[in-house]
Formats: sequence, structure tokens, C-alpha cells
Amino acid sequence: MNAPAPRRDPGSASPQRGSAVSAATIPLLFLGLMVGFFSGYFLLWWGLAVVVAVCVLAFTMVMSGKSRDAATGAVVGVVAGFGLLLLVALFRGVL
Repeated sequence: MNAPAPRRDPGSASPQRGSAVSAATIPLLFLGLMVGFFSGYFLLWWGLAVVVAVCVLAFTMVMSGKSRDAATGAVVGVVAGFGLLLLVALFRGVL
């Protein structure tokens, strides 16, 4: 037997779900990791210009009202990819 649905008062607020994350966050995070890694690998210090360009692009996305989560994913991905590559280069003695 099906249980009856709980009744709600008309003035009560709807139940809150967990905060939703933008669908573009995870793809931009992985794309950022790849961009950061390859820009550091092939361009080394010029790759830092790519990191700055992505950060500026993400800032303009946020200011124009686009997805803040996706912009954060892109920035975190690029910075993490570039930073990890620099750490590998540092430990291998290349820098």
C-alpha cells in the first residue's frame, strides 16, 4: 500500500535541496588541468601568461553573470596543472 504524501501548509517554504554545482564545473576543471600542464610543459615561463589569461577570463565570466562555479573550476584547474608541473620540474632539478 502506498503511504499518503505529507501535507504542507500553504505558507510553508519548500524543502531545501543541497546546493547545485554548475554542469560545466567538472569539464572546465579537467580542461584547466590539461591547459595548465601543457602550457607549463611547452612554454614554461610563458605558460604563466596563459594562467593569467585564464584567470582574467574567469573573472570576466563572473562579472558578466555567468557561472561562478565553472569559472572557479577553470582557475583551480589551470593553477593546479601549472603548479604541479613546476613542482615536478623543481624536484627533477630542471629549474
